[in-house]
Amino acid sequence: MYCYLLKLLKLLKPLIVLKLQTRNTTHPRCNLPDVAGAQIFVGRSSLLTDCYGFCSVGEFPNTLLDNIRERGAMDTLISDHANWEMSARVKDVLQALMIGHWKSEPCYQHQNFAEHRWGHVKSNLEWLMSFLGVDPDCWLLALNYVCSVMNLTAEKILGWRAPQEVATGETPDICILLFFMFWDIVCCARHANKQPGSQKGQEI
Repeated sequence: MYCYLLKLLKLLKPLIVLKLQTRNTTHPRCNLPDVAGAQIFVGRSSLLTDCYGFCSVGEFPNTLLDNIRERGAMDTLISDHANWEMSARVKDVLQALMIGHWKSEPCYQHQNFAEHRWGHVKSNLEWLMSFLGVDPDCWLLALNYVCSVMNLTAEKILGWRAPQEVATGETPDICILLFFMFWDIVCCARHANKQPGSQKGQEI
């Protein structure tokens, strides 16, 4: 059974303050171009975590459709009575794809499964940004990296299988994690071809 949970996350000042939801939404304290926050989807049985940047909370229907396009339609969407999660457009999407919608009671975070997963994501995100000295403006990149690593990391509750493996049935390839780390220095030669069609570029 697929059941995706959402969670609203608000980044205020240096702290990340979270609000209960099956969907996770993040509002940064920094000025990112065209990005006002992030929406996080958590798989109930697989723990697969996806995050998407957005400009305003009104973009939730588009974010939901992006997640459905990438992962497939879930059986039930669990949310926390946020107004934009119960908009007419969201209801139309859920009706068209025959997706159930369950809403938790306001201010009862324990009813939202995504809260627990967000707690792990948040602690890993804070550790990564402080350990590597990541620029606060890059919080969304760090969040994407943390979610990617957690999706490829075996979980005891899943029988020591990775969330991505549980969700897709295929063993994930972790080679990229072995060669590169977030906020890593990468040295490469920069070339600029001054003349069109020239085989050799001039090093800058």
